[in-house]
Amino acid sequence: MVLLLLIFAAGRHWLSLDNLRSHRDALLQFVNAHYWGSMVALGLFTIVQTAVSLPFSPFLVILGGMVFGLWVGTVYKVITTSIGSLLALLIVRYVFKDFARRQVKKHPKAEKVLGSFKKHPNSYLLFLRFEPGMPLWVANIVCGLTDIGLWRFFLLTLVGVTPDTFVFANVGANIARVNSVHELLSPGIIAALVLLAAMALIPVAVEWWRKRKRA
Repeated sequence: MVLLLLIFAAGRHWLSLDNLRSHRDALLQFVNAHYWGSMVALGLFTIVQTAVSLPFSPFLVILGGMVFGLWVGTVYKVITTSIGSLLALLIVRYVFKDFARRQVKKHPKAEKVLGSFKKHPNSYLLFLRFEPGMPLWVANIVCGLTDIGLWRFFLLTLVGVTPDTFVFANVGANIARVNSVHELLSPGIIAALVLLAAMALIPVAVEWWRKRKRA
């Protein structure tokens, strides 16, 4: 844990788009010389940082897209992020569940949201994964307080993190010609991600409409 905190403190300064671009050639040479070792290292770091909810995910996706290419970087990051999210759920469910429940009970609105999540776990989990800018840990903690199955959580996470991961991996793959994330994260792409998130809630909206109609 101490090592992770030190990495986090350092990463806030050096793990930026400008620094990745300036060290691109050196990183590519290193990865070409140590391909599998680099892949294992990035995968393990992704799993650990996701499991303990460190805010490195977007940078690691960009890094993966830069050194492994768009498609390999996307697929590998989707898998390792999903594994890390599953570990985060297990930590909440079996280590911090009582503490998390006490915090939820202090906020009636949060308890109401959790109740709705339990009724439609698939829709709400996909919504949280698709929603642009939504931290991974939000869905991990919420799902840790439900009885959602591990396989269901893992597979829905695989699907849910894919669009966002693809977008940031594309930034990494094109890092030599972009000056900021916003150049590739266009309003159209953001709108598409928001639309995906909204579509995930269609079953919830249909049920609400049917209940209102019966009433």
